[in-house]
Parts: sequence; structure tokens; C-alpha cells
Amino acid sequence: MKFKLLFPVLIALFMGCSVSYSTRSGTTPNDATHVFIPIVYNQIGAGPPDISQEFTELLREYFQRNTKLEISKVDIPGQLKLEGYVSGYRVTPISPSLTADGQEQAAQNRLTMTVKFKYTNPFDKNTDFDQSFSYFKDYDGDKTLSDVEEELTTEIYEQLVILVFNKSFDNW
Repeated sequence: MKFKLLFPVLIALFMGCSVSYSTRSGTTPNDATHVFIPIVYNQIGAGPPDISQEFTELLREYFQRNTKLEISKVDIPGQLKLEGYVSGYRVTPISPSLTADGQEQAAQNRLTMTVKFKYTNPFDKNTDFDQSFSYFKDYDGDKTLSDVEEELTTEIYEQLVILVFNKSFDNW
């Protein structure tokens, strides 16, 4: 079975054809060597104080692990560019309930984070995008945000990174 999958690649290499480098979920342009990922600034001021640093590092690490690309902190003309910022961070009650004394409170709350990214691919302008991505996690209303924020933001950051990565290389 493995030989069946490898055979077309071996034929292409033998014939002198080019083969695109495939990521876990998509393909990077053949001529791309770098992707510029500057700091993902927190434009709204809400959220943990280290939100920009933590999210930026997770994004850079994910791209480094899952592509052949070098991560650049400076813009290199003619290479890929992924610029973004945190555009939303909010808690909303999603499941009301009554307390013993008849007061209304949230049985569950939802933490939602939104980021906006602009991707520029000089090798294929059809894959460029300027788009927002959101992800949320719910938590019990008897807990405060500070009780669960670190755990929730870790999961939210990871999912947002995957969404941005997939859009960059799969156009999802």
C-alpha cells in the first residue's frame, strides 16, 4: 500500500518533474522559502496580558513544524506574508438558570476569541485572503473566568492557529 502511494512521487522525481511539498493539510508554493509572521497584536485590550506573545509564538511554531518554510520576523519581498491581530475577546452567558433565592445567573458562559488575518501569497494571488476567525469554549457559570482562562485560552489559541493555517494552505 505504501509503495502505491510512493510510486508516483518516485516517477516524478526520476523524470525530473517538480513535486510540491505537502503539509499535513495543504501545499506550500514550490518557490516559497519564508513566511513573514509579525507579532499578532491585541487591538482590543481585553484578554490575558500575554495574549499577543503567546498567540504569535504558537502560530509561528505551528507553521515551522508543519511546513518547510522559514519563519521570518521581517518582510521579505516576494515571499509569503501572514499579518493579523486579535479583534475580539468576550465572555457571554449562554445558559441561564435561577439561584435558590430566585436570581438569574448563567449556568454556562462562553469565552470567544476572534482574530483577523491577511494572507498574501505572491506565487498565487487566488489564495490571498483577509478574513476573521473565531473560536469559543464554554465553561460552568459557577466558575470565574480567572479560574478557567488559562486552560480555555490554550485550547482556543490552538484551534485558531489550525483554522488560520488551513485557510493559508487549503483555502478552507
